[in-house]
Amino acid sequence: MNLTYDKLQDLERRLGDSWYILDLDRFVANYNDFLAAFRKYYPNTQIAYSYKTNYTPLLGKTVNELGGYAEVVSEMEYLLAIDIGVQPENIIVNGPYKPYRALELYLESGSVVVLDSYQEYKDTIQIAKSNHGKPLRVGLRCNFPLSGYPNSRFGFDINNPKFYDIARELSLNNNIVLEGIHSHFPYRDVNTFYERVERMFEVYDNVSEFCDLKFIDMGSGLGGRTSDELVKLLGIKKVDYQDYADVVAHQFQKRFGAGEQAPQLIMEPGTALVADTMSYICKVIEIKKVGDSNIAITSGSKVNYHSRTSKLNMPIQVYSDGHQASDHLDSADISGYTCMEEDYIYRAYQGNLKIGDYIRVDNVGSYSIVFKPPFINPNVPIIAYSKGSYDVIKEAEDFEYVFQLYKRKTK
Repeated sequence: MNLTYDKLQDLERRLGDSWYILDLDRFVANYNDFLAAFRKYYPNTQIAYSYKTNYTPLLGKTVNELGGYAEVVSEMEYLLAIDIGVQPENIIVNGPYKPYRALELYLESGSVVVLDSYQEYKDTIQIAKSNHGKPLRVGLRCNFPLSGYPNSRFGFDINNPKFYDIARELSLNNNIVLEGIHSHFPYRDVNTFYERVERMFEVYDNVSEFCDLKFIDMGSGLGGRTSDELVKLLGIKKVDYQDYADVVAHQFQKRFGAGEQAPQLIMEPGTALVADTMSYICKVIEIKKVGDSNIAITSGSKVNYHSRTSKLNMPIQVYSDGHQASDHLDSADISGYTCMEEDYIYRAYQGNLKIGDYIRVDNVGSYSIVFKPPFINPNVPIIAYSKGSYDVIKEAEDFEYVFQLYKRKTK
């Protein structure tokens, strides 16, 4: 995706002065590279894309066309997956909140529901009583301590004997099929996966004494592809898909081999696939002097891609019209449009900058779209880049979109 000032100006005429760009070609490359890294060791690996990370419908549709699963954590996400053509049997439902009516929908539709609590277990037993002869597919989310990290609040404590009692009761129910076990932790340290896999193998061995499990779902918590500049800024170690595969998939290969009878390894990447596929574009609309400070005001805001309280200076690119001279600024604070003092896109910017320049922020594909509230301004459009063309895949939100559900008329 080779952007120029002229191209951005052309896009502005269609979209307004702020928008997101989704590089679909990069997303597809990430998906294929991720799967190849894991299947190198363990062919029976499958991706279940995390909708909560970025539920742009085009992404879920693309994953479905590539043969992947949908991983959802709400009825909203579930209905989206169905709406874009995902078959119910290719949807994995996670999350700690599954209202009875929604749980019934997931189970009766044929999706795999990963139970997170004792209440969900009881509700599933009740739903099974109303579905004689219909197999309801479930998994169990496993909670166990990881060395050096706080306990998770999700899933069943595998050190509680009640966990195996529940697994046994589920496996003995004629209407319920216990298909697999699941775990997910948000820690991106590759080394934690040695312990995660080891603990999940222990659970697998214990449950396999009375149940034939079809899958082991290792969740995600994997870092995405990150530029050297951002790695340095975040102070993290750069890792790639192969680093995770060398630990997870390699251990699966050593434990189960590569035969067809081996359980399926499911990975649920979100950030790892989508973080580097989106950019945010906005425009400099004013540069003013306040005391000794240069303040550049833009049409964008940090709330469009990051917590507004964050002090992080995300790397930016500036696109200028080469026909007009720019002032060199030794230091400028590039601000957003909101009325919050801390809304700065970049502090202490050094370089050429003028009114009319475009600002590009990369690596905003993870959680930016789903977290953006209609704060001060509605959210901006999204365009997708693929094979040389740019297409609008989400229109700009407007007044009617934001306020259509409010009662606005007075008697």
